[in-house]
Amino acid sequence: MDLKHANPETSDASARLNEIFRHCSADLHRYLQRRLRRTADVPDLSQEIFARFLQGDWQTRARNPIAYLFGIASNVIADARTAERREVVTYDSEISSQAGEAMTAAGSVDADNVELQDELTRALDQLPEMHRLALLLTKRDGLSGKEAAARMGIGEASVRVYVCEARAKLKILLQQDAG
Repeated sequence: MDLKHANPETSDASARLNEIFRHCSADLHRYLQRRLRRTADVPDLSQEIFARFLQGDWQTRARNPIAYLFGIASNVIADARTAERREVVTYDSEISSQAGEAMTAAGSVDADNVELQDELTRALDQLPEMHRLALLLTKRDGLSGKEAAARMGIGEASVRVYVCEARAKLKILLQQDAG
């Protein structure tokens, strides 16, 4: 359906607006779901988009109201991504303390094993928080990169980088302890 020009029955602004919302809401939801990491934000951002649309002078400024609406959606998505990057990363300190407990429970309690576990725990504590968290979530907890990324609130590629860097730093730290 082409909404560029309202037909005579819908020339009233209110009717035209209802037609736009009815026609675009499902498409807008799909558009947002494909572009957002957290799909739980879709309803809130949808409301934000329609609110901005109504605040603007869409009747006189927009030749194509649908394109105008999706232009607003693009700006709202950019704002949401910027805000998401600035969010504080929550770190669960229990994961770090559980690492030592899990390692102790998993292996035999002979002196060499305990010493190795202590070295590994000290080395893990020296890693930056994001590196340690990415490594523990993927290697200890068995989460996929995608699942760990969702838990940490970052991209999957970043998780892979953190895990790779954490493993390299652990290797160096453990070699320093041994040498």
